[in-house]
Amino acid sequence: MKNIKNCLTYISICAFLFAIASASHSSTGSPSQHPDVINYDDFTLKFEDQFNQTEINTQYWKVGDNLVRTSQQFQIYTKENVKIEGDNLVLSAQYNSTIYDQKKYDYSGGYLETRGSKGFKFQYGYAEARIKLPKLQFQDSSFPAFWALPADNSRWPYSVEVDIMEYCNVCSGDDKNDYVYSAYIYGNRSQYGDCRIWYRSPMKQISFTEYHLYGMLWTKNEVTFYVDGVANYSFIISDPSNNKSIGCPIVIPDRDFYLILNFAVIEKYAKPEHYKEPKEMYVDYVKVYKLNNN
Repeated sequence: MKNIKNCLTYISICAFLFAIASASHSSTGSPSQHPDVINYDDFTLKFEDQFNQTEINTQYWKVGDNLVRTSQQFQIYTKENVKIEGDNLVLSAQYNSTIYDQKKYDYSGGYLETRGSKGFKFQYGYAEARIKLPKLQFQDSSFPAFWALPADNSRWPYSVEVDIMEYCNVCSGDDKNDYVYSAYIYGNRSQYGDCRIWYRSPMKQISFTEYHLYGMLWTKNEVTFYVDGVANYSFIISDPSNNKSIGCPIVIPDRDFYLILNFAVIEKYAKPEHYKEPKEMYVDYVKVYKLNNN
């Protein structure tokens, strides 16, 4: 009887492990071809910044200073909100009035992108950043992010925008909790007419004030977002005829992208009392890998 119980236990464990191994993460439709868990043996490191120097490496990074990305943005990006401290890149957002180009901005934030004097851009592969986020207050306007845009200067926001990580506690619908999510935004007026789609991955709640890895695996037919190396959601290429309800298809980019880290402020919820002290986002490192089989 004992041997039978042991055998049944063994079978149960095997079945459980098989279920885990065969489990697949969520996607927009077709089953994902990307792994549920990142295996670094499948990749070769192509770019890395550990931020262990005393200043920003301007060969790779361009820091936003007196930068307003669009006329609708609420904060101005200044170099004072970008620094290296304790082997971390630190991006901040704060309440401090700034006059630029005859316009007053009550809030400022930090911004940098891999478009320095040498720069870095990539097509396909796995990009990740190890980030620690601030604790937000109720209806906090803080909006830190790690994202990517086309390097060929396709007109934003009508080109592909890939948000690897956005952190927002006013984006959940209940305005009570802190959430992290990824988003895939596409709009191409010339190819598919006046269409613009915005796909957001399921919200994910984690301990934001601790370091976590936020990553994106990008291949020819699919983009998958990862948190701590575990897949959260995949966006898979599709034919326009299968997507009439949303107006345009999911299109996976086939051009070089550059990376962006920034700390923005959402106008609707901005309150000076939320910024008695600057809010800070810590970045331990940024890495980009190439798939070994590409």
